[in-house]
Amino acid sequence: MAPYSPDAQQQRVLEHAAGPLIVTGGFGCGKTSVLRERFLNLIARGADPDRVALVVGSRHARDEARRELLSRLPGSLPSLRVVTVHGLAYQVVSERYRDLKYETPPTILAAAEQFGKVQELLAGEDPAEWPAYGRLLGLRGFADEVRQFVLRAQEALLGPDEIEAAAAERSLGGWPELARFLRRYLHQLDVESAVDFAGLVEQAAVAAEIGDPMFDHVLVDDYQDTTFAAERLLVALRPASIVVAGNAGAHVFSFQGTSVVPLERFHERFPNAVRVELSTDHRGRGVVRDAWFAAHTSEEHESVARELRRIHVEDGVPWRELCVVVRRQSTRLGALLRALDDAGVPRHVPESGLALAAEPATVPFALALRWIARPAERDVLVEPVLTSELGGLSPAEARMVLRATRASARPPAEALSFASILGEAERTNLEHVRSVLADAELAASSVIEAFRILWERLPYSRRLVDDGDGRARRDLAALLAPARRRR
Repeated sequence: MAPYSPDAQQQRVLEHAAGPLIVTGGFGCGKTSVLRERFLNLIARGADPDRVALVVGSRHARDEARRELLSRLPGSLPSLRVVTVHGLAYQVVSERYRDLKYETPPTILAAAEQFGKVQELLAGEDPAEWPAYGRLLGLRGFADEVRQFVLRAQEALLGPDEIEAAAAERSLGGWPELARFLRRYLHQLDVESAVDFAGLVEQAAVAAEIGDPMFDHVLVDDYQDTTFAAERLLVALRPASIVVAGNAGAHVFSFQGTSVVPLERFHERFPNAVRVELSTDHRGRGVVRDAWFAAHTSEEHESVARELRRIHVEDGVPWRELCVVVRRQSTRLGALLRALDDAGVPRHVPESGLALAAEPATVPFALALRWIARPAERDVLVEPVLTSELGGLSPAEARMVLRATRASARPPAEALSFASILGEAERTNLEHVRSVLADAELAASSVIEAFRILWERLPYSRRLVDDGDGRARRDLAALLAPARRRR
């Protein structure tokens, strides 16, 4: 490996002695590399390795950083504090669990265990106490939404009382029920001496405030994607020096509960902080920006897939060096993944996984259920329904049907009744889909019954069952999960 040659701004980071320092800069300016170099320099100058922590954004980044640091450190170390924020929180809680009034270290619930706990508690709820969501208590998909809610609330440092107050102030239906469930959920975990991943960070912040500081030096990468709970933990650690690096323009994980706010208000939480702006491009090439406009989202997704294949084939860029960034998980993400699959583009979803509603196989059924449950939204939903695997129309065919609907002075939601202008196959399919949706709507008092009608009668369901390849099996597993009651 070539010797590290810092530029002038990076040298300031390496020489920073004490106190808070924020390092900002664009892509390729060396934020990650300077944090690793600072970590090595601290150890080389005699810092206790057990009291120096490098905090990174993912397990992949942690493993990569450890490999590089271990290859450059002389000799071996009993431990290397290169961790994710949850790993950092685990170390704090493991050492100071008695300060949190635990007799033994609390049980850390893995994601699957935490989901199971939410399902178990929801199964014991009285539907009468859930006026907005009582009919959904037995659905796995609803349990997944509640699971994410309790995690996001803790990450945002929002307690049940605050959520109830905000719901009352804004007249938000359904939220008081969720706030009450959050209170019961947290109480149950406390009784069982357990914490989930979000609660682990929150508990670590409380423990870190007690007693002497546990770390002398803390370095944090990708600080633009952090949570309020993680921010509180870093403040509570009170190290002699803390250096964070981030780029506000790179914040993309708000759908996972992270926020750019801690980066923007670093000087408020860490008074007298020094700021260093890195500006030298160390990657040796500029950033090329192109923009496209598509008349329909499906055309956008197909364009993305085609461009990825072009870059891979014509420019020789390996698949592992290509990525697609989305603003949030939604049914549109499922459609994008389907377009990538259809184009033969290999893909990997980040370790946190997909929300159930973003799984490609669930998109048609999610649209159908929304169509049934929310008649007021049908003018907006009709085009996605027409172009999804329910309607099976191309964007051009869907626009033709919508134009015919408008020409008849009818609302867009009635476009399903204008199938006569289509070819025979498309007309037959659309008329059948309209009939199935109408019958499912009549059974909408029972979500399970409505879903049963959709599952048994939609052509899309038959295609999933008839296809025997690996993708079909994965689609079936994703599709059936939201409708499966916990036994």
